[in-house]
Formats: sequence, C-alpha cells, structure tokens
Amino acid sequence: WEGRMEEMMAEALSDTDRAAILRQFSIAHSEGYNSTGSKVHALCEVGLEERRIPLLGNLQRFRDQGDAMCDIACCNLLVLSETSEAGRWFHRARDVGAAHGFFSVES
Repeated sequence: WEGRMEEMMAEALSDTDRAAILRQFSIAHSEGYNSTGSKVHALCEVGLEERRIPLLGNLQRFRDQGDAMCDIACCNLLVLSETSEAGRWFHRARDVGAAHGFFSVES
C-alpha cells in the first residue's frame, strides 16, 4: 500500500493534502505496530513523519510540527531504543516551540 500512497501524494493538490495523506499512513503504521509489535511499522511511521514535518513547517502549522517531532522522539526512545536520536528530536521540537511562542526555553 506504500505504492498507493505515493500515487496519492503525486495527485495531491496542496501541501495540506500531502500532510494529511502522510499522517493517515503514519497512523496506520502506528496501529500496525500496536497490534503486531513489528519494528518495521515503527520505522515506517518515523519515515512518514520525517516527510510530513517540512510540509507542516511550510504550512506554518508549528504546533503540529512539534507534535510530529515528539512522536518521532517517542518512537525512537520507546520502540527502537535509539536514545540519542530521541534526544535530537525532542530538542528540535523544543526549539520549534520556543521559536513560535509556545513556551520559553531558559538557558
């Protein structure tokens, strides 16, 4: 079904549509991981969210962008046991939040 996703992405008329398509496939992989425990689903979810993040930035949906970064961080930390990668994504999410006034970061 990944091939179908690429077809849908090519036919999408806007970044909003592309971001929604990526999110739906990401949710499907998250549910796949939850039902099977397969790390393949977790890796696919991370890859889809990584593709979605720049689209969210282009759309100025910074809160959603930060949430996607936190989703990737959690997946890396809890499922893939990649603590340094998780830390990198949490840091990026914090930076996006601070840059757009969601909270302040103390030095």
